[in-house]
Amino acid sequence: MDTRIDAFAFARQGREAHGVVPLARLLRFAEGLPAQPEGEAGLVRWSVRGEEAKSGLLQGEPLLHLHIQADPVLVCQRCNELFTYPVDSRVTLQLVKSEADLEDEFASGEDDGAEEQDFASGQPEKVVGSRHFDLLAQVEDELILSVPYVPKHDVCPGAQASEGGAPQEPAAERPSPFAVLEQLKHKD
Repeated sequence: MDTRIDAFAFARQGREAHGVVPLARLLRFAEGLPAQPEGEAGLVRWSVRGEEAKSGLLQGEPLLHLHIQADPVLVCQRCNELFTYPVDSRVTLQLVKSEADLEDEFASGEDDGAEEQDFASGQPEKVVGSRHFDLLAQVEDELILSVPYVPKHDVCPGAQASEGGAPQEPAAERPSPFAVLEQLKHKD
């Protein structure tokens, strides 16, 4: 399947598309990461559905609803071990005609908190649409944004082993510095 579409026609006609791509094929995503698994474990599943918004402030605006699922292998920045990071991301994209349209809401004099409010309220992310819109590049962008900048286990496997393994010896007991000060105070 060709992943280049006329994004505006796709949204206007309410079309849908889906596909599967190996993680290793997404070169920008895979750069700097360990080798990604082959076969079923190394696939990104994606789907996109177009529509024109039916109500609210965005009524009539072209939208793309993108869903991606993948299990990339990352390196934990705490313990340097490999781990699988599940990604299941859904994002709504509002298509605009030019880069100037991306900045319209900020040029209209809205306060600096507008961007934060948009994300908090679930407003769609704006992207420049085109007649040659690359869905696969958008899938890769969303995958990149879905992976943490500093990936790490919730609890590193080595930490579990050392905590649950042999009982740890108590640290040599040192007197509290405050107890030492208290003794000095009473000597006078």
